[in-house]
Amino acid sequence: MLTPSLEDYLETIYLLQQNNSRDARVRDIASERSVKASSVTPALKRLSEMGYLCYEQRETIRLTEQGKIAARRVYARHVLLFQFFHDILGMDEEPAKSEACGMEHALSDEGMDRFVQFFESRLACPNEHKCQLQDDAASCNACPRHQSSLRTSIDHLEDGCSATVLRIRTTGKARQTILDMGILPNVAITRVRATKTGILIDIANHELELTNEQVKAIVVRADQMASNET
Repeated sequence: MLTPSLEDYLETIYLLQQNNSRDARVRDIASERSVKASSVTPALKRLSEMGYLCYEQRETIRLTEQGKIAARRVYARHVLLFQFFHDILGMDEEPAKSEACGMEHALSDEGMDRFVQFFESRLACPNEHKCQLQDDAASCNACPRHQSSLRTSIDHLEDGCSATVLRIRTTGKARQTILDMGILPNVAITRVRATKTGILIDIANHELELTNEQVKAIVVRADQMASNET
């Protein structure tokens, strides 16, 4: 079992790799977490034993695929909770971050999904049925706060085009897998290119490969394409 402390270390390493585009180092992790370097090493050894990262003393640290999945899962909850406290409740940025950090470890899958449904409802189109009939691929002036923006799916975007996630149209484990990737309402993504089995996207400076089934489940607002239409 990952403890909250170990999850925090995974999240820290994940963010360092995103922000710096390189492997994390012990001193970087210690600085981010405001602890001594000697406190970091035992946690890294434990995570390495559990298969979440590759670590050798005085070497850089790299997350394994298992580690990336676990780190993204924790960070996705942080992003969701921060949105709620900052954007909905109006808390200042630092207190909202602190609240999100404290709650992200305890948020269940069901609790996370309920938060996501709340944000999806705020972004929903009053003319949702018509949008669905048009495969979400036509301008809809009824969409709140997003008049003339194009509701579409990632497979309709061109490579390099950015978009904002509006909704995840699937249920159960398939939905939870997408949410745990950090693909949440209001989150920005960029299409990179098609692959043999799906589409590669960039989310917060990290590339993720989505399957064709996952791509079809994600409704987005195509920011660049929408601006080209106006």
